[in-house]
Amino acid sequence: MFSKTMTILVGIIEQQPVNAYELNKWLTTMNVREWYNIASSTVYATLKAAEKKGYITGSIEKSGNMPDKTVYTVTDRGRQEFMDTITGYLSDFDYDITPFHIGMFFINALDKQMAVNLLGARVRLLQKYSLEIEKQTGKMEGGQVPQIYVLNTRQSLYIVQAQLKGAEEILEELSYELQNVAE
Repeated sequence: MFSKTMTILVGIIEQQPVNAYELNKWLTTMNVREWYNIASSTVYATLKAAEKKGYITGSIEKSGNMPDKTVYTVTDRGRQEFMDTITGYLSDFDYDITPFHIGMFFINALDKQMAVNLLGARVRLLQKYSLEIEKQTGKMEGGQVPQIYVLNTRQSLYIVQAQLKGAEEILEELSYELQNVAE
C-alpha cells in the first residue's frame, strides 16, 4: 500500500504524464495543500522513491531552449499498487479521514460498480462501528467510569456517524449515476 503522499502523486501522474514542477502546480490547483501538507521537497523525494521502486518511470524531454525535464508516467506495477491503495482507502475506516479524501479524489480511476461496492462496504463497516460504540457508551453511562471517558467515547461515535452520513450520501449519488448509465 502506498503512503498518502505517493498515492496523491501517482494518482495525478496516472491521469496524465507530468514533471515534478507540474505536479507541484497540480497540488496547488487542486488545493491539496490546504488539507494535506506536501512540501515541494517531499514531491521530489517521493518521485525518486517511486521511480526506484518501479511504480513510475521518468523520461527526459527537451523543449527548445528550455532545460531538460523529466516527465513521469505510471508503470503497470504502479497502477496496480495505486488501485489497491485506493480500494483500501475507500472501503476501510480510520479516524484519520485523509486517506478517504485521497481515495475520493481519485475515485474516477475505478469502475463505477467497483466504487459503489467499496463504498457499500465502508457504509456497512461504519454502521457496525456505530452500533458497537453506542453499546459501549451505554455500558459506560451510569457506571463507575469517569464522565470524561464517556464523553470521549461519544466523540468517537460522532466521528463515525459523520463519516457514515457522508459515505451514505456519496454512495447514493454513485448508485444513482450507475443506474442512469445502465438505463
